[in-house]
Amino acid sequence: MYLSLRLLAPVFSLCTFAFVLFGVDAMALRGTDALRKLSFWIALVGVVISAALLVFPSGPEQGPHLFGHQMLVWDGLSYFLSWIAVLTVFFVILLSERYREFTGLRLSAYFGLLLLAAVGLILLSAANDFLMIFLAIELIGIPSFILTGYLRHKEKSSEAAIKFFLIGAFSSAMLAYGISLLYGLTGTTSLLGLHQALPLLQEKAPIALLAVFFLIVSFGFKIAVVPFHMWVPDAFEGAPIPIAAFLSVAPKIAGAAIAIRVFVLTLEPSTVGISSALAVLAAVTMTIGNVIGLQQTNVIRLLAYSSIAHMGYLLLGLVAATTMGLSSVYIYGWVYLFMNLGTFAIVIALSNAMGSTEISSYAGLARRAPRVSALLVLFVLSLAGIPPTAGFFAKFYVFAAAFDAQWKWLVVIAAVNSLISVGYYFKILHAMYFQAPTETSDVELTSSSLLTLGATSFFTLAIGFAPQFFLGRSQFLAETVIPRSSVSAPGTPAPSVLVPAGVPSVPAPTEAASEPTLPQ
Repeated sequence: MYLSLRLLAPVFSLCTFAFVLFGVDAMALRGTDALRKLSFWIALVGVVISAALLVFPSGPEQGPHLFGHQMLVWDGLSYFLSWIAVLTVFFVILLSERYREFTGLRLSAYFGLLLLAAVGLILLSAANDFLMIFLAIELIGIPSFILTGYLRHKEKSSEAAIKFFLIGAFSSAMLAYGISLLYGLTGTTSLLGLHQALPLLQEKAPIALLAVFFLIVSFGFKIAVVPFHMWVPDAFEGAPIPIAAFLSVAPKIAGAAIAIRVFVLTLEPSTVGISSALAVLAAVTMTIGNVIGLQQTNVIRLLAYSSIAHMGYLLLGLVAATTMGLSSVYIYGWVYLFMNLGTFAIVIALSNAMGSTEISSYAGLARRAPRVSALLVLFVLSLAGIPPTAGFFAKFYVFAAAFDAQWKWLVVIAAVNSLISVGYYFKILHAMYFQAPTETSDVELTSSSLLTLGATSFFTLAIGFAPQFFLGRSQFLAETVIPRSSVSAPGTPAPSVLVPAGVPSVPAPTEAASEPTLPQ
């Protein structure tokens, strides 16, 4: 009981502060600067306290911690994704403080919805049962839909919210149907029970493959892989830019984590043919995202297609289905968080100063704001995967994981796509450094923007120059994710799905050792 409460402490903290913010919003008659500052600090304190309450996972010899009637699991994947959720919401709160479009609006409910979305992300990252997965996805989707349409006076914002809502409802229906088919076959919604029922799924292969198809479609919509990506550009362009930044990172990384739990750890890709499907999706996603990105003239839509392409790269780690592949997903998610949010921080500052997100408005920016331009160059080079930035190391590691798992043709396609992406990223740099300026005013950076840019630029450079430290941490977290069979069937050797050549397998825990204990 104590362990469950301790592991759920960040969730309780976020919920408490979220409802405090809703109460503040209900009591406020109108939006004032004092109310905005109060709401801002309540949300910020709530996120910081929740981050401090996160429990570091125990080592691989102790295995994951099951709690909440085995509907939740705490391991390296849960810990890593929880940090992604908390940090993303932290930076989005900072970027929302002085966003021009929010002038005159009450933001108490806005910040409360962000905290609830973070709750959904944490629960989703730790979900060990399809019922918890479904509930967590809805807890992410409903606040995200409202936040996307938060600018009610803008037609594009309302249109984006409606599209986001319809796509979310469709993908949830696909997920529910896939879950119902698996439950009909196995009689359980638990991922542990599903792993034990793999022989039955192989025996009923046609229905099992249909269920897997619906699951892939649902997760495809969540992480915006092609051909389920159509909602992303419009949602990014219509939503407030801080929410576009949120949608570009947290839900997609969380969706990728659930794909790891379901498709890699539970269903064993080699036995049900999932690896080939994910490989095709990865190739198509990165290609379509990069090719259409070349045609964009708006920075927000360009970043939308960039996020689609990066999900294609991230899928390489899932396709590899090894310990190296899992740790490469950790590294890529961590790097993508910082370089992408850093880019959005500058885009928000420029939008506040110029009132436009068109690439043409960036003309001559290097002469007007040389330091801002230099930071944008850093983030753009990292998104393109140019050394010595963190983006290069992240791509290299995920490519190496796929190559080591014998997906050489997929690595070649990914490398070609990285070259293609340079074309549209450098459109921004060309406008800044090689076009005459149309304005002469300076770009003002708020204290919140400076804090965000300082943290994101530091990690974008630090991971690029000292990758071994971060690589070691990601490998440790990857090794704490024990294969399903070692938890559900004591004495059974761990399957090879997460053990690449040259890496010793983790021995299965005994019945007594599998009892969850709080790490010291």
